[in-house]
Amino acid sequence: MVIDFHAHHWTQGWLPKLFWDGVAKRVAAVRQRTGIATTPEEVSKNLFQLFEDPTGDILIKEMDDAGIDVTVLAGLDLGLDMGEPPISVRDQNRELAKICQRHSKRLIPFVGLDPRRKGTLKLFETAIKEWGMRGLKLDPAGGWYANDRKYYSLYEKAQEFKVPVLFHTGATLPPFRNIYAHPIYLDDITIDFPDLTIIAAHMGFGWWRELASMIEKKTNLFTDFSGWQSNAMRNFPNFCRTLREMLDLVGPGPTLFGTDGPAFRLYKYTNKVWLKALQELSQNPPPGITFTQEEVDAMLGKNAQKILGL
Repeated sequence: MVIDFHAHHWTQGWLPKLFWDGVAKRVAAVRQRTGIATTPEEVSKNLFQLFEDPTGDILIKEMDDAGIDVTVLAGLDLGLDMGEPPISVRDQNRELAKICQRHSKRLIPFVGLDPRRKGTLKLFETAIKEWGMRGLKLDPAGGWYANDRKYYSLYEKAQEFKVPVLFHTGATLPPFRNIYAHPIYLDDITIDFPDLTIIAAHMGFGWWRELASMIEKKTNLFTDFSGWQSNAMRNFPNFCRTLREMLDLVGPGPTLFGTDGPAFRLYKYTNKVWLKALQELSQNPPPGITFTQEEVDAMLGKNAQKILGL
């Protein structure tokens, strides 16, 4: 079983205008660096047609084409930092739950919340107990430290419900501030909530060595390597060396496959291409690097099965 532990559902009315403007600027800049003349305005013209998927059917077809059996879809609450989107956070998460219910054997919803938002704890309870959502997604880069005791009631509730918490870690795009996204701020949480399953998203990006040193000492801290397609596109052997070193430090057990979809539709680096490259690591790795089939199987699904109880 292949499980994508980190993906999103990008819908125009769910995300702030500032988010979409930032995506367009980023894509235009990347294309310009590769010699393709374009502007953010030109990118914006075709932006939304890549992502609108009101029923989740397009995602399921994409999963089938790639060979992904199950995807975790995490909500995004960006309104306090980027301006509130047309659709409220409550309605977004409720709709996300409905989409996942439509494809209940393939999609698993994680409620996306900003803990600074009024009523967050109640909304979290409702999402888990009434809507059937199965995890929590948090993004400290919006301007808060994950280990601030003000948010401990949320972690206590997640531990009580026995659901995992997925934290963004690693550098991110403006207007988010990277200082809040360092994985070190998860250290207190792993200690104060020993029965809580904590996933540091994106392998901490540039802080992956610091994250690895933490995971090595923990039993409740995991990581996904979603979003590393950017590195893989530029230099696949370099990505493989980083992944190999991570596994050498922490073992294959805490490491999870993810896509951070649907972002990479913008770069035409499909989930099918990403997954195929990873599936071939044991048989066709870059020169001087080796992976066992057991390691590949663990990362691509077996570890996630244990966390999700599948």
